[in-house]
Amino acid sequence: MSKINDILENLDYTSFRHATPLQLRFNDIDVLGHVNNNSQLSLFDVGKTEFYNALRGRLEDWSRVEAVIVNINCTFMEQIRFPDPIEVRTRVKKIGERSFVLQQILRNTDTGVICSFCESVLVSVDMETRESKPIPDNILQELRKW
Repeated sequence: MSKINDILENLDYTSFRHATPLQLRFNDIDVLGHVNNNSQLSLFDVGKTEFYNALRGRLEDWSRVEAVIVNINCTFMEQIRFPDPIEVRTRVKKIGERSFVLQQILRNTDTGVICSFCESVLVSVDMETRESKPIPDNILQELRKW
């Protein structure tokens, strides 16, 4: 936990260059009156989708997946309540031969408070063989720009 605390204490949200504004929905709220943890993971997925579309410079054909999530870790720090103005911000942390790591935050745009932090490992995959493969050069180049 101290590693996450170190990251969060020194977190500069502007280093997360890709931002996606989010619209909270009533069904994101749980019985405690805040955005449920599972809903927050879905909001992070919206950010990953929009980031990937920006990375590719087009709307991606999601029937032809090129990378899959193999690990996701999330730390919830502050409650998000309806109708808080929230954005998801995304950055590339690390690029390997077959995988890359994305970090994301959910941030209240009125207060600037970072509500949760997520780190995901994605692996490049050949959907015909269902095996990992090296990240294609064109995607590597785009990831390096971010």
